[in-house]
Amino acid sequence: MSKSNIFFILNRPQLSENIGACARAIKNFNFKKLILINPRPIFPNDKILATSVGAKDIITQSKNFDNLEKAISKIDIVIATSARFRNKNIKHIRLEELKNINYKKKNWFFIRFRGIWFNK
Repeated sequence: MSKSNIFFILNRPQLSENIGACARAIKNFNFKKLILINPRPIFPNDKILATSVGAKDIITQSKNFDNLEKAISKIDIVIATSARFRNKNIKHIRLEELKNINYKKKNWFFIRFRGIWFNK
């Protein structure tokens, strides 16, 4: 599996701490790419860097987009997470099914904290 084709997206993150903690988790698992869509806090800031604890490279190399459509325009597979089950017309997969994904394609994992995730 090529980790270079995997990106993690935070859509409209509201807290600096969420951005920093996510960057740290990405680095802990040897991934490298973070995408931010319209972050609420000024980016980057001292709180983000402090919370990232050693993942400053993830923060400084991250890409920023104004909206979700631009962020995923050249992506083959998008996987979104949420704490809630949503009865929408989208394919749901179980964690064990992640092993069946073609990781040679560009894959983005879309991470939701608080707020609504697919709103424009």
